[in-house]
Amino acid sequence: MPDRGALGTFAEPADAARAVLRLRERGHSVRASMPAPFPAVVAALGRPRSPLQWVTFPGALVGLLGGIALTAGTSLSWRLVTGGKPIVSWPPFVIVIFELTVLIGSLANLAAVAVGTFVGGRAASFPAGVPVDPARVALFVVGDPAAAEQALRDAGAEEVRRVG
Repeated sequence: MPDRGALGTFAEPADAARAVLRLRERGHSVRASMPAPFPAVVAALGRPRSPLQWVTFPGALVGLLGGIALTAGTSLSWRLVTGGKPIVSWPPFVIVIFELTVLIGSLANLAAVAVGTFVGGRAASFPAGVPVDPARVALFVVGDPAAAEQALRDAGAEEVRRVG
């Protein structure tokens, strides 16, 4: 049986965070859909911070060190003197180092997301066929549609509709 409840939208993440806190205090189960992971809403939902930072940052450091090794190592292996400049000249290397830092960091992040999804992570789901505005924070309150609708209206939702 699909979930029943009410869906409310908020233009401001701070308003949505206050609504989540108010709804959770009243004992409602709340799900959220956001265009970005707004820290205030995520904290109000009681979700822990993502552990991806512990994978992405070390991946970026590996990319940084790899970029330094690649540029300096290549220059030292192929000693081409150009215009009297030093063999290892750091300013032109910055571009390659930066690009490898971003590439390896993002690939580490992608791998962590793929492994996390494969191992058992799942995203919050809304009932099928419920359109959600991608520019706003949408809160879905599970439960009796009439009570959920009233709770969202009391919390200050701009638009509320019953689901199920």
